[in-house]
Amino acid sequence: MKTNLITKTKLNMKKVVTILALMLTSTLTFAQDAPAAAAPATEEPASKLAIGVDVVYPYLWRGFKLNANKVAFQPYLSYAFTDKLTVGVWGTTNLSNDIKSYNEFDWYASYQVSPVVKLMLSDYYYDTPLARGSYFNYDETSTQAIDFSVLLDFSEKGVPIDFQWNTLIAGNDFKYDSNDKKSRNFSSYTEIGYSQSIESAGINLRFFAGAVISNVNAYYLTDGFKFTNVGLNVSKEIKFSESFSLPVFVKYTYNDNGNLNKNWDGTVKSVVSGGMTFTIK
Repeated sequence: MKTNLITKTKLNMKKVVTILALMLTSTLTFAQDAPAAAAPATEEPASKLAIGVDVVYPYLWRGFKLNANKVAFQPYLSYAFTDKLTVGVWGTTNLSNDIKSYNEFDWYASYQVSPVVKLMLSDYYYDTPLARGSYFNYDETSTQAIDFSVLLDFSEKGVPIDFQWNTLIAGNDFKYDSNDKKSRNFSSYTEIGYSQSIESAGINLRFFAGAVISNVNAYYLTDGFKFTNVGLNVSKEIKFSESFSLPVFVKYTYNDNGNLNKNWDGTVKSVVSGGMTFTIK
């Protein structure tokens, strides 16, 4: 009995070994015939340097028209030192010495505190035939100012709303009391925006409402609280080829404070502007 059991066990073991050998051979054959898995695609790292130029007509800043009715060329350059810290320079010019021309040179540094919150420090310097100032001069006669901004963008949280608060902390932004004594005004500008896309047409919409809180003698020349930048921005990227596309925009802006008209002999409250961006890098 014991001998039969051992014999059967040996026979069963041979069968198991034979079956395992066949399975292993089949597996190896399949592995050799199967195509090699494709290597995962590697994403190109985002460029830290951004260079380009905007061409706009006319140039509006927070609802204020800063160059009559002239085309403005606005080169920019920025560099991201980290995924949070970015510094850059920006300028605008009409390439003209006309009395209505406007030139500006700015630098800024921004820090991304969180996916929603960004802090920014900006230095504004402008030069026109009607107002010329020395660089690094921040007194009441200067044409230079420093702006501190808190920028909120909730799109990362699935809410297409952005908000900003900007306060001038240095430069030609003063108010005067009844004795003509000056003190810093800390003029502020606040804005809220709502963005929406028409995906079928490749069009992006942004509704915005911005207001100035200032003094009539200070930077913005408005008295108290006033809506200066209310309207709609419509943008689209026009694709010409796989390697070249041109972002363009058209914007309607209402400024309750008013802007000088074409001949500088009156004011208008509604302005339609437009422009395009040429990206170099």
